[in-house]
Amino acid sequence: MINCDLGECLSPNPDTQVMPLIAMANIACGGHVGDDHSMISAIELALENNVKIGAHPSYDDQENFGRVSQGLSDEALFDLIHTQVTHFQNLCHQHGATLDYIKPHGALYHDMTHQSSVLAVICRVIKSIDTKLSLVIQAGNEAHFKNFDNIDNGGFLHEVFADRAYSGVHMIPRSEQNAVLEGVDAIIKQYHRFSDDKSFKIDTICFHSDNKASVEALKRLKNA
Repeated sequence: MINCDLGECLSPNPDTQVMPLIAMANIACGGHVGDDHSMISAIELALENNVKIGAHPSYDDQENFGRVSQGLSDEALFDLIHTQVTHFQNLCHQHGATLDYIKPHGALYHDMTHQSSVLAVICRVIKSIDTKLSLVIQAGNEAHFKNFDNIDNGGFLHEVFADRAYSGVHMIPRSEQNAVLEGVDAIIKQYHRFSDDKSFKIDTICFHSDNKASVEALKRLKNA
């Protein structure tokens, strides 16, 4: 399954082009970007295209697009994520949509991948909202997540990125040179590599809508 981060108030807005090309839409819900108008527009677009809807919560950090880690207490982090997800879920319900999963954004995603305390908070949020929600996690890092395999939720969706550079199974940090693939052919090649890779569990492959090469790669894959 292909997923993409959408509802990010980009100009020009790629959502209308991208939504028919994907299976899962991770919709920004106000932390790094987004408001009711952008959320509702993305929800309605996902419904029109029969795309699964995910909440894409973030640290409250629009200045840095949610890409800077914040040392919040467990309770402050719980409240932050819970507020974003429940508000987004309410908008889904108001517009006849179902929230299927949660995928943290940016620094929150990376902190969840490396800090058990952050992962535990996010799992607690899921349990408090809807135990059927799935959580998108970084594939290839099973040792970190194994102690959470039996939590009472919809389970994990293991994710890789078509447009991010890797060292082994780990993404190269955005702070390093060439961390983002900017060539359409390179992104398509990596997509096919991950699609064929059976060495570790992969459930979904992410393309970023703020990467023009990724959007073009999606179009080419759809038309292939």
